[in-house]
Amino acid sequence: METVHQGITVVDRNLDLVLVNEAAQALLDIPYEVLAAGPNLEQLFRFNAERGDYGPGDPDRQVQERLEKARLFEPHDFERVRPNGTVIRVQGTPVSEGGFVTLYSDVTRERQQERDLLIARQELSRRLDHKTQQLLENRDLLLNAINGIRDGLVISDERGRVVLANDKMKSIHANIGGYVSTGATIANLMSCLFPTDPEKSLEDLMDPDVPWLERRFPMGKWYRISHSRSTDGGIISVFTEITEYKKQQSNLRQHTDELVKLLQQEKQLTEMQREFVSMASHEFRTPLAIIDSNAQRILRRGETMAADKIKDRLGTIRESVSRMQYLINRFLDFSQTQTKGMELNRRRQPFRSVVERICLNFAEACDSHEIHVDLAELPDHYNYDEKLAELCIENLLSNAVKYSPNAGSVSITGSMAGGVIEIAVSDQGVGIPEEEIDRVCDKYFRASTSSGIPGTGIGLNMAASVIEQHSGEIHIESEVGEGSRIAIRLPEVVGAAPERARSVA
Repeated sequence: METVHQGITVVDRNLDLVLVNEAAQALLDIPYEVLAAGPNLEQLFRFNAERGDYGPGDPDRQVQERLEKARLFEPHDFERVRPNGTVIRVQGTPVSEGGFVTLYSDVTRERQQERDLLIARQELSRRLDHKTQQLLENRDLLLNAINGIRDGLVISDERGRVVLANDKMKSIHANIGGYVSTGATIANLMSCLFPTDPEKSLEDLMDPDVPWLERRFPMGKWYRISHSRSTDGGIISVFTEITEYKKQQSNLRQHTDELVKLLQQEKQLTEMQREFVSMASHEFRTPLAIIDSNAQRILRRGETMAADKIKDRLGTIRESVSRMQYLINRFLDFSQTQTKGMELNRRRQPFRSVVERICLNFAEACDSHEIHVDLAELPDHYNYDEKLAELCIENLLSNAVKYSPNAGSVSITGSMAGGVIEIAVSDQGVGIPEEEIDRVCDKYFRASTSSGIPGTGIGLNMAASVIEQHSGEIHIESEVGEGSRIAIRLPEVVGAAPERARSVA
């Protein structure tokens, strides 16, 4: 409601204001305090009457007259001139349950343009009448006058036959002289100028509901064409060049499109900031748990722990800190993958040992579940982004632990068969309803069985996006109350997509 440029109000059957958008407040110049004090139509009418919007008269009577009309709940469409000169079009539409919806549009500019055009037409008509009178005395004087007009001008008699055209019109249509000499009609001229348009009669051209039309001529110039009756029943056709106006209109449209684009970018930025906060609370838990676990062990056993052990644990802490920094930088790119695509730091590097290390670090930080690891069948090396792979695997492990609060263990296995590498995490948790399996990878979606368990609904979506960028997929098998098996499937050959398999229950 607040994004539209028109003012909108909604009144219920009791004439209480249900809705007033900001555009309506601005057009009607209604302070917010007035609406807050009494959100009803009577209060609004009284405010307008007391400040003189309805002109001189008794404010109470003015209010009652308008309330009586409003209670009829009839459609209405009228224009109202505010004291500051603004012309507002008011369009009310009743609704079936009682009350009505009213649109307010600022038509000041349009009415001013109509007045200016009317004045211009009246002036042109006056000048033509005057020149026509002078034509009885001196035809050449009239020709000189109309040839001085900057617009193309065609004069027809009461039956529409072209009798005169000025020099400007001759530059617009070189053969206009033939229409004058043969007695062709203005309708014939319009059909010749625009052969693809439906053929129009003289009555069609003089339709008051279509005061003018805009057309682009073959030479590339735009003209506004209007037809009006002169005082003696003849027809005056004016061809006004509006090429510059059209350019300005196009520029305005481009600026509007650019503004919309900037607003969309602003919305995306706001969404990125919100997602970053959610990501930080979701994805920083594991590295923070690793840091805390290792720091506690050093504090408890630091005096007796060997120097190389302390060094290893400090290295693990630094590695977790590095991962958190990496997540912050990577997330900005990740949030724009739909428009720009995710840039991966893929290279051929150790694979099985890295996955085993990720699982070991997670197991050390997890004190609620036993982590069973069987990754012997994974290949030694693979072309992948190590940091993003770590994010995915830890996300699956943390989800398995989180959504199986009453189980004592989860397992992670690795295999390779048929050109597909698979890393699967299994649990005996709450499971996922069959009808929701295909949606669990959607951003912010959480299964109905996750009620009461903290989460944001972005972790699995992030993992699915990362795996997709590796030409892989996430495959889900689950049964409510029995647990879930979530598998990462990657093509053994880089660039080849594994055979798609539907997620099943």
